[in-house]
Amino acid sequence: MGKFDSLTILKKTRARAAHLCSRCGANISSGEHYYKEHIQDRFLHSLHAKKFCMRCFEKDGEGLLKKSS
Repeated sequence: MGKFDSLTILKKTRARAAHLCSRCGANISSGEHYYKEHIQDRFLHSLHAKKFCMRCFEKDGEGLLKKSS
């Protein structure tokens, strides 16, 4: 449990490069949408934000924030 967990949300993003889903390991191709952890503070950034494919988000939604830790 990190001290910024209460500020963390999932934000829909379009991939500019290929990524792997942090939960299932599926390939996220460039141009596809995916969900990325984002901190709701304009002065804080995450260096190791987890990325989730659309299938995982549709299956678990915001519950991914709790399952990924």
